[in-house]
Amino acid sequence: LGYPSYFLMVKEIRDWANHRFSRGYRQPQDCTILRGSAANSITFYNIGVSDLDPIRYDLYFERFLNEERASPPDADLDFGWDERDQALEFMVDRWGEDRVAITCTTNHFRERAAFRETAKVFGYTDEDVSEILASHRTRSKRIEDAQIDRIWELAGQIRGKPRFLGQHPGGVLVTNDPISRHVACERSGGEKNRTITQIDMHNGIDELGLIKFDILGNGSLSVLRDSLDQLAEQDIADPNVWDLDKCYDDAAVKDVIRKGRTKGIFYIESPAQRRLNQKSRAETFEEITITSSLVRPAGSKYTQLFVERERDRKQGLRDWDFVHPSLEPILSRTHDVCAFQEDVTRICHEVAGLSFKQADKIRKMMNSHHEGAPTGDVWADTARAFLEGCMSHSGLNPEQAAELWQRVSSFTGFSFCKSHSATYAQLSFQCTYLKAHYPAQFLAAVISNGHGFYRRDVYLNEARRWGITVLPLDINESVARYRGHGRYMRPGFMHVRGLRSSILERLVEERAANGSFAGLTDFCQRLRSRSGADGIHRAEVERLILVGAFDQFELTQPQSLYLLDDLIAPAGGEMDLFADHAESPALRYVPIESVNYGLAERCLRELDLLGYMLSGDVLEILQLHPGARDTVAARDLGDYAGKGRVKLFGRQVTERMHRVQRSGDPMMFLTIEDRTESADVILWPDVFERFADVTAEPGPFEVWGRVTEDWGTYCLEADSIRYVDWAPNQVDLELASRRLERSFSGNEFVYADIDTAAA
Repeated sequence: LGYPSYFLMVKEIRDWANHRFSRGYRQPQDCTILRGSAANSITFYNIGVSDLDPIRYDLYFERFLNEERASPPDADLDFGWDERDQALEFMVDRWGEDRVAITCTTNHFRERAAFRETAKVFGYTDEDVSEILASHRTRSKRIEDAQIDRIWELAGQIRGKPRFLGQHPGGVLVTNDPISRHVACERSGGEKNRTITQIDMHNGIDELGLIKFDILGNGSLSVLRDSLDQLAEQDIADPNVWDLDKCYDDAAVKDVIRKGRTKGIFYIESPAQRRLNQKSRAETFEEITITSSLVRPAGSKYTQLFVERERDRKQGLRDWDFVHPSLEPILSRTHDVCAFQEDVTRICHEVAGLSFKQADKIRKMMNSHHEGAPTGDVWADTARAFLEGCMSHSGLNPEQAAELWQRVSSFTGFSFCKSHSATYAQLSFQCTYLKAHYPAQFLAAVISNGHGFYRRDVYLNEARRWGITVLPLDINESVARYRGHGRYMRPGFMHVRGLRSSILERLVEERAANGSFAGLTDFCQRLRSRSGADGIHRAEVERLILVGAFDQFELTQPQSLYLLDDLIAPAGGEMDLFADHAESPALRYVPIESVNYGLAERCLRELDLLGYMLSGDVLEILQLHPGARDTVAARDLGDYAGKGRVKLFGRQVTERMHRVQRSGDPMMFLTIEDRTESADVILWPDVFERFADVTAEPGPFEVWGRVTEDWGTYCLEADSIRYVDWAPNQVDLELASRRLERSFSGNEFVYADIDTAAA
C-alpha cells in the first residue's frame, strides 16, 4: 500500500529513544512501547519496533492494515511521561520545524459548559452558576425557575458545537514538504509554542492524505525507570525485568495479581480491574490480556459470563456451547465472549461475510461516535446487514444471529484491540515483579511520578500495609523524589507546597558538594542568595521547618522559627547571619522553655503543606473517631456476607459514576479505605438519588448496608451514607501515634504473606 517509509520512520523514532534513554538496569526495550493495533504487525516485530510476537499471541494483522482500509495506518509509541517532549523535539530536529505539526483537537460544548456560558449571557456570575449546577446534580434539590429553564433550553442548542481548539495528546504529522501546503496551522502559544493544525483527526486529516504518528506519555514507563535506578544505586542485583517470561512465571507475581493486590501497577490497579482479576483468578499473561479488555461498562453482562466459564475451565469443566460453531476459531480463548475489537472485525468479516471495509466501519462506529452515533436508520441498516450476513454466509438461525449481534453491539462506546491490552500487560507484569520483590522502591517511584490511579496518600497507606515504614522528611537525607530501601521509604521534598524546584536542585547539589548541613543556620548560610534572585526565601525555609525537615537537630519547631527571624528578614529574604554561622551564638536569643507543637497541630500543618500526614497516620487516627465505633474492618468485609446490615467507616479513595444500561439512571461505585484495606461500596440508583449530595463531600464516610459476594469478592451495597465532619484534633492523636507504632512494629495489618517479597 505504499507505506514503507512510515514503518521505517516509526523504527527511527523508537531506535533513537531506546538509545537515548537506556541506562544502568534499564534496557532499550524498557524505554518505549509500540502499542495499539500496530503491534499486530509482524513487520513491526521483525524490524525490532514491536516486542509482541503476533504469531505466538495470535494477533490479527487486518485490525491494523488491510487492502480495503480507507484510512492510513496508525502506530502508537509510548514514552516516559517526562521524556515525551524530548521525542517530539527529536522529530522536529530530524524532519524540520516546517514539516512537523501536532494534530489539534476540537473541544465541544458539553452540558455543564454550555449552561455556564449561556448563563453568563443572562448576567449570572460564576458563583451563581456553580450553585445552580450543584443543585441540578441532585434531582431532589433542582431549582425551579422560568429563566433557568430557558437557559437550559438555549444551552441545549449549543451543546455539541465547537468551542475551541486544543492539542491532541499524541498525534503528530510529518510531511515531505512544508506542512502549511497541506493543512492550515497555527501556533499553540505558551512556553512550548508548538505548531498545531486547524483540522483535527476526525474531520479532514485522513481525507487530506496526511499520516499521523501517536507520540504519547506513559507514567508507568517512568516508574519502571525510577525503580530500576534505585536498585542500581543501592547495589542491588539487576532484577532483569526485560526477561518477560521470567516475570510471567514468577510465583510471587502470580500471587499478587490473583489476589488483587495491584495498587500502583499500571493498567490493572483500578477497583474494577482488581476485582475482575480476583473473580476470574487471573494470573497469566494471556489471562490479564483478556481481563484488562473486558473492563468496560457496556460489556458487563458478558464479563460475568467469561468469569463463570473461566472458573469452570480452571476446574477442568466445560458445560457450554458456542452460539455457533463458526465462532470457535475466533472466541475459543475467551469462551465464546467477545473481548477485543478484533473479535468484532473477524466476526463481521468471517461469520457475517462482510467486507473488511464494512467490518472496519462497524468497528469504528461502535468504538466511537466519530463515524456518526450508532442510532437511527444507519444503525438499523447495519444490524440488518449483519443479521442477514450471518444467516446466509455461515448458516446461523435467526435466534443465533440476534444473540451474536447483541454480543457484538455490546462494544458500543469503548473497547480495546488485543494487541493494545497485550503490550500493556507486558508492562503490568514488569511492574508487578518490582512490587512483589522491591515494594519500597516501586511504590516510591509510583508516588514520585504522580501518574497512578490513586492519590499519593493512598499509595503511602499501601506501603504501610506491605510492611514499609514511612520515615520523616530530613534535610540531610531526603531528595526531591521519594526513595525506598528495604522496608523503609523516605519521602521527598517535591510535595512541599510552595517550594521552588530550583531551590530543591540547589539543596541537593550543595549537600552533595559540601556535605551534610550542620543545622538551620548552616543551611540558611549555604543556600543564601548568590545573585539576588536565586536564594532561598524565608517562606520556603519555614515550610521545611514545619514539615519536620530540621527535627533531627536539637531545636524544636517553634525554636527554629524563632531563630529563622534572625537569619532571614520576614519581608525581604536577605540574610543577617552571625559571623561564625554556628548554632550556639544564636541560641541565646531562643527561649529555652519553648515547647514543641502538639501532634494534632503538626498533623494539620503536614496536611496543609504536603497533602498528607507524616507525624501520624490518618487512617490510624480515624479509628479513634466516634464514627469508627461498631464498624467492621474493610479487610474483614467478606466475613459478613449474608449476615445482615453492617457499618463501614473510612476515607474516600476513588469514585466512578455509572448509568444503569436499561434505565439510564445514575449510580455510583465508591471505594473507601480504613487502616486495614480498601473496600468497594455500591450505591444503586435509588440510594444514590437520596445521597448524591453527601457523596459530593470529601469524606470520611459512615456507610451502612449489606455485604454481597461475587465469585469470592465482596462489596457493600449501601442503603445509607453519612459524611463525617472531621479534623485531626477531634481524636486523641498521642494515643493514635502509640497505636500506630505498636501496630506496625508487630505488622498487625500488614499482608500476612509478603515477608519474603519485602525483605
